[in-house]
Amino acid sequence: MFEDADPIAEAVTVLKSRGHTVEPDDDFENWRVDGGDWLTAGDVLAWAIVLGLNGGVGRLQ
Repeated sequence: MFEDADPIAEAVTVLKSRGHTVEPDDDFENWRVDGGDWLTAGDVLAWAIVLGLNGGVGRLQ
């Protein structure tokens, strides 16, 4: 991905590509993954990292 790309958008894209349902709130500040509780954008990024979908900021695969 591009160096200046939004890491949250990248995390959402990767999670979706791996079969997760990801939906934002009206302001795109909180996200619901697989129908669970609302998560902050930072939580979504952290979850992508923990799941091994991201090697760190700017390193989504």
